[in-house]
Amino acid sequence: MEYKNKIIIVDDHPLFREGMKFLIETEGIGEVISEAENGQVFLNQLKDLSPDLVLMDIEMPEMDGIEATREALNLKPGLKVLVLSMFSDRERYIGMIKAGAMGFALKSAGKNELENAINTVIRGENYFPNSISQKVVVNHENRQAGSEYAT
Repeated sequence: MEYKNKIIIVDDHPLFREGMKFLIETEGIGEVISEAENGQVFLNQLKDLSPDLVLMDIEMPEMDGIEATREALNLKPGLKVLVLSMFSDRERYIGMIKAGAMGFALKSAGKNELENAINTVIRGENYFPNSISQKVVVNHENRQAGSEYAT
């Protein structure tokens, strides 16, 4: 089987990476060309690879997803990063957006949502589930209005 999308998975949990790789390849979503347990390992690998997409966790030891995304985009400006995280707080999302991530999917998402997120970001479009979009927009609106409730 020839895969259309070349994907790197960056996550500190081996079982999660293995499960994602199995899902991505079994469902024909893409080919996982590399895996990394943290941002530093990923950056070392990236120099020799040309992925279409990186699935990036946020919280990892040694180098987190925010710093890894920022540095990866300095190395390869056209790189597409989709955040795959279990966290749903605004500060992490805003940090990843500022670093250059193009979309988010929660680890609690189903296969169809993940596939949609991957394909959307690979096309060069942003992907934000409603739950995340609402948090980011509400945060932005609260800050613009000077609300005491903005975090």
